Amino acid sequence: MFSTNEGPRKHMTPYRHSAKTVGGKRRMWSLGIAAALLSVLAPAAAAQDSAGHSSTPPSGANVKQVNSGSGGGPDRCGGWWHGSQSWCARQAYVVNQGANNVSVINTGTNNVTRTIPVGAAPFGIALDHTHRRAYVTNHAADSVSVINTDNNRVTGTVPVGTGPFGIAVDERRKRAYVANETDGTVSVIDTTDNTLTDTVNTGGSPFGIAVDQGRKRAYVTNIDSDTVSVINTATDQISATITVGTTPVAVAVDEKSGRAYVSNQGSDNVSVINTVNNTVVTSIPVQSVPFGVALDPRNNRAYVAGQGSDTLSVINTTTNAVLTSVPVGEAPVGVAVDPSRGRVYVTNLLSDNLSVVNTANNRVVATVPVGTGPAGVAVD
Repeated sequence: MFSTNEGPRKHMTPYRHSAKTVGGKRRMWSLGIAAALLSVLAPAAAAQDSAGHSSTPPSGANVKQVNSGSGGGPDRCGGWWHGSQSWCARQAYVVNQGANNVSVINTGTNNVTRTIPVGAAPFGIALDHTHRRAYVTNHAADSVSVINTDNNRVTGTVPVGTGPFGIAVDERRKRAYVANETDGTVSVIDTTDNTLTDTVNTGGSPFGIAVDQGRKRAYVTNIDSDTVSVINTATDQISATITVGTTPVAVAVDEKSGRAYVSNQGSDNVSVINTVNNTVVTSIPVQSVPFGVALDPRNNRAYVAGQGSDTLSVINTTTNAVLTSVPVGEAPVGVAVDPSRGRVYVTNLLSDNLSVVNTANNRVVATVPVGTGPAGVAVD
């Protein structure tokens, strides 16, 4: 998509096979917003009711309690069950662009428990907890696959614009926003019935996207114009355009602090935007070719995948200083954070695996093989 004289690892295409062969400027994008998914984890030993459901999870289990409805039938995620409550295993979902599928990982065991076929060249992923859905962009199919996260099955496909990459969900307004790089638009999906409701023209090859639900805004990175478009989600109109670094790809928003973090692939830095007045307040130098961005507001951290350096940069968001760089796999792109467990999940495009980083000591504690060309990632 680019033409340049820079070296072969400086930028990468969104496609894994061409990323290995193209000698010019190569690029890729990853989704930086972490999210929640729940699924099945069977206990080895626990008290059970007459239907075979456990009344409590085992001690120390990596689970999250959810409402399962009335207590008479099977729970909606098949896990531990008692009355109207169930305890479901925390999951990570990894989008494999080269394999056209999504890997489901039990984050307690770091094992792949299921593989879900989706569309051609899938890339981004976003979660809707309210409707128990995961939305996956299919870049080569110009569509979004809708996954039921209770049973991990595709329930529908939504046609969108040309060349979709980034996606974000606004649960308050029941909308999903899809950045379509090729035709320069953002598609708006009604998540109650998964129909297309609007199209917003941004231009400049929109790539990454994140939503600030409180301020009713969506932030869209435009890789060809070095800008971020701000969409008023109440009207689906562009309300501002912010100049950032060179080739901005991913964006993540911290609603509490009023900051958005934008990874700039071409200038090897992260732009920090004040979301109250939509101005850039600082730029943070990071490792070579930054891609995915994920935030841990609880611990004042931002995590940035450095595709060109095979590292993960750890930023103190209070001081906007880089604390350390963690070696991960080859060509890391996607990042997601689980603050409750103290884990960061990093997809490595060229080594076909997922690095699991312990946030307490910033060390890789597990490497999980997944599908070909892992890109977007979301976790509970």
